Amino acid sequence: MVFHIDGNSFYASCERVFRPDLYKSPIAVLTNNDGIIIALNAECKALGFKRGDVFYQVKHSLEKCGVAVFSSNYTLYADMSARMNLIYNRFAPDVEVYSIDESFLFFPDWKKTDYTEIGLELKETVTQETGIPVSIGIAPNKTLAKMCNKLAKKRGGGASGGGVCDWNVIDQDEELRNYPVEDIWGVGHSRADFLKRHGITSAMGLKQYPLDKAKKNLTITGFNTVRELNGVAVIDKIEEAPRQVVSVSRSFQSPVYEVDDIITALSEYTQEAVKRMREDGLSCRFVSVYLMTAVPRADAQGEQYANQMTAELPHLSAYLPEIQAAANELLKKIFRPNYKYRKVMIGLTGLAFDNNAQLDLFNTVYNRGKELEPLMKAFDSINERYGRGAIKLGCGSMKRVKKNEEYHSEAWEVRREYLSPMYTTNIRDIPVAF
Repeated sequence: MVFHIDGNSFYASCERVFRPDLYKSPIAVLTNNDGIIIALNAECKALGFKRGDVFYQVKHSLEKCGVAVFSSNYTLYADMSARMNLIYNRFAPDVEVYSIDESFLFFPDWKKTDYTEIGLELKETVTQETGIPVSIGIAPNKTLAKMCNKLAKKRGGGASGGGVCDWNVIDQDEELRNYPVEDIWGVGHSRADFLKRHGITSAMGLKQYPLDKAKKNLTITGFNTVRELNGVAVIDKIEEAPRQVVSVSRSFQSPVYEVDDIITALSEYTQEAVKRMREDGLSCRFVSVYLMTAVPRADAQGEQYANQMTAELPHLSAYLPEIQAAANELLKKIFRPNYKYRKVMIGLTGLAFDNNAQLDLFNTVYNRGKELEPLMKAFDSINERYGRGAIKLGCGSMKRVKKNEEYHSEAWEVRREYLSPMYTTNIRDIPVAF
């Protein structure tokens, strides 16, 4: 049996855990640089706001409606997610983390077992120990479990309480007839439009779609979805696999004009990208750099410019100085003076496990990266212990400041004016009880 468990209004719920004064209050969470609403709770949605609203356009309306606004605090959200998954592992023998707020739990097909009761106990435990309300869908496969989770949200009180929906105890045909085809997991907009043109508007209609036509018209993904709607478990647990790409980008708080300043920013982003790559034990073969001015808009000021360039390394590498040098050269090639730059991005691709311990007689750079691997591990450990950016490659002379246990360069620091404290990861931010 498969459980799909989802944190209700997860980002907003994380913020409310440490702000009991916001109980039942509308909450909105913003993207980096406080640009767009990325998440909001049910109370905020009821006021007419929606995901994707541009913050500066609705700022006064949010204030007028008493909406609590927060900058994205991904450190907090990731830590709360990890705590929830620790609880899941106490209940289920196998857990797949699907996203920061969603997980699949796999239970054996025990006979005479009340899975609904297990779901209710799990929901209560998560809410009691973390303060995050969750919804749980229970079904024989992942597609139906996702569907039941949506049904649980509708019936369980939303973000204030969540609910549990077990496929085996509901009127299955009735639910399939009333479930819109576009809401089915794995059915995208284009596929839903195709199905509607052929008279299929509900999950029941898709369930009854002939398998030969499904394989021909809906690809293997749609074919598997039809089979799962018929109760067959065909979408397996996703085993951990190498990433396809690691990328890091930020929009600057204010325009940046000088190439040296952008290199300083690029250096910090490259270090973060290499850190993520190394955490997975991977090395890269290609380095890409993207540089752009303001996002093209009708009200954008001045001439706009965007460009990107990719370099192939002569070998797989996880050696930061080598990757940084390649990125800097790419940036210098695409940089053009007299533009107001707003964003730079680093992308690492061609990722693979570099298990070759043999050094290269003619490649001193590759050999140096291999020989200095202990130094790179020490580099990673220091930043993990003392905060991201505590040490870094010498790359610029911009003034650096320390905020929230991380080091930044003032001129292009990401705008996060509404950032909440790091309640669970910084001892200085632990809430004080009176």
